[in-house]
Amino acid sequence: MNRVRWLNAQWPSSIRTIGNTLKDMPFSEESMDGFAVERVRDDFIEARFIEKFIYEEVNADPFGKEAIIERTGYRSTDFTLFAQFPYIEVRNGQRSIKEFVNRLLQACNFNLVVSPLTVNVHDWVASFQNILGQKILVDSLQLSGVEVEEGITGKILLKGNRDVREAIDNIVGGKRYVLEKVQVKLTASSKIMSIHLANNGTAKIPTDHTSDLLPLLRQSFPNGKS
Repeated sequence: MNRVRWLNAQWPSSIRTIGNTLKDMPFSEESMDGFAVERVRDDFIEARFIEKFIYEEVNADPFGKEAIIERTGYRSTDFTLFAQFPYIEVRNGQRSIKEFVNRLLQACNFNLVVSPLTVNVHDWVASFQNILGQKILVDSLQLSGVEVEEGITGKILLKGNRDVREAIDNIVGGKRYVLEKVQVKLTASSKIMSIHLANNGTAKIPTDHTSDLLPLLRQSFPNGKS
């Protein structure tokens, strides 16, 4: 599964200007991190953020003698910056994208504002189904913040062999809740596959179908508030 995350941003200058700045911050053999810019257009930038890290590996021989070997590793995060919403798309990045965001801030002279997104998953699923042009099945979902009693909230996981959204009202009974994540099943290329969508603006997509499904998920992404 490929993991995709979207973030909100307020660009201080044009996308092309930012792209040219990223080109001046390249990753090289001597640097610990940097950008590899693939395409710069007026409305988007496609690039990678590459980090180099050094770690020590301890090897022991059969006699118990240890040798410390210094290794070099690399982490790569694919991303696209858009002039319009959704502004930042991060693909297969690390769970922590702090260094990526820090370098992006540096490229914008720290005038850039980046913030997480909170989306309405109900709306996302409905919009995705409409754009996809076929009925999809939500066979798993997670609710949080369900008011069990005054001052008590709970988390609920629903799974089923039919659309579990139908059971939400029966279970929560009109009480407040937050729909955190869903698993969506759909048919593509005569195969049944699953997609995971979450209210923090993330999606997990089958690797073999990312090129087909990612543009649809991006197009259906709700223009939520950060």
